[in-house]
Amino acid sequence: MIYDRMGARGSGARRLILPVLSGRVKAMSKPELIAFIRDEIQEHGPIPFVRFMESALYHPTLGYYTSPGEKIGFRGDYYTSSSVHPIFGELLAKQLLQMLLALGEGESGYTLVEMGAGKGTLCFDILSYLKSTSPDVFNRLRYIIIEKSPTLRTRQRQRLEPFFLDRVQWEEAVPDRLIGVLFSNELLDAMPVHRLRVDRKTVQEIYVDWKDDRFVETLGPPSTPRLLDDLKKIDVQFDRPTEIEINLQAIDWMHRIGQSLARGYVVTIDYGYPAEMLYTPRRPKGTFLCYYRHQTNENPYDHIGEQDMTAHIDFTALARAGEEVGLSVIGFTDQTHFLMGLGIAQRMEPYGMEMDRSDEAKKQFLAMKQLMAPDRMGRIFKILIQGKNIPPELKLDGLQFKPFFKLLTLIFFFFMM
Repeated sequence: MIYDRMGARGSGARRLILPVLSGRVKAMSKPELIAFIRDEIQEHGPIPFVRFMESALYHPTLGYYTSPGEKIGFRGDYYTSSSVHPIFGELLAKQLLQMLLALGEGESGYTLVEMGAGKGTLCFDILSYLKSTSPDVFNRLRYIIIEKSPTLRTRQRQRLEPFFLDRVQWEEAVPDRLIGVLFSNELLDAMPVHRLRVDRKTVQEIYVDWKDDRFVETLGPPSTPRLLDDLKKIDVQFDRPTEIEINLQAIDWMHRIGQSLARGYVVTIDYGYPAEMLYTPRRPKGTFLCYYRHQTNENPYDHIGEQDMTAHIDFTALARAGEEVGLSVIGFTDQTHFLMGLGIAQRMEPYGMEMDRSDEAKKQFLAMKQLMAPDRMGRIFKILIQGKNIPPELKLDGLQFKPFFKLLTLIFFFFMM
């Protein structure tokens, strides 16, 4: 997912009414899922938006992520970096290998933990790279996938057969006292978020109610004191009514994996910003968006259970949560500079030289360029690397180019056009 939302609209009224049960929506949404959410509201009253989003995405059988159907790629709703070109997984594997070798072999060998593995494409590309470039590490590697969706677990097994199925194990949670590298790619943006409307004097949470055969949004007090605590940490003045998202589940996730990790690295790849860039008057409606068949929209009450919902990540909050459990920030960069440090320019060069003579070379070059382009995936996706009890002298290849060297990036792309 690569859309960066920037809005200029002001705040709406105290109640927003968004149609759900028009004829078109009936055809596109899941009636059983609508009924499930409606019944909960009618029994308990308005629910925080985070609860609506949780049900729409993760209902055990009807949710967007838990039900069958293509989510990623041309036939799905969005692209991920690993679905654009396998070089993303290969270069990420190069960075993970550097980390594993620095940590050394533990009692269980070398350990990689992928949290949320999608269709298994990234896992396949990483294992392919390790098998071909470092067979000694590959043969002593324990690759763990943490995946809550039974549907995706099945897809992952299908992707890994017959080459790597015996190299991978699926777990419900990260093992305790782990020595290794934990990583995720576009996991946190899919976690349900609290949506707040704030100004200088008030903080109100967005709730979902059921009125006149449709879902409506209403405002109420924060559903948990944690929201006010996190808002104080943001330390931003909201001079006019502004909608923001707070991802408490991402904070809890960081706490859990930090507590489970005895020694190693955490690599988080997602789209978002530091707090001072995320919470700004330039985004008066926040960053919440829905994705349906590669089109974005702002209506979560359409295509319920059939569309993705997402919000940008607050990397400042993630870094702070990590510090609270002993994870130090090793580096923070964007995808352009991360891949440059790992050698993508050298990998692209042969294809660039053959573009005029080969359609296949042009196809490969343009796909790799999409991963790097500063106006697309390269700028929007960020990489946060944290560590605990790690070798202080190790300089990671993916962090050798600083993201503020924008001139270098522009020169590179001008030359490669």
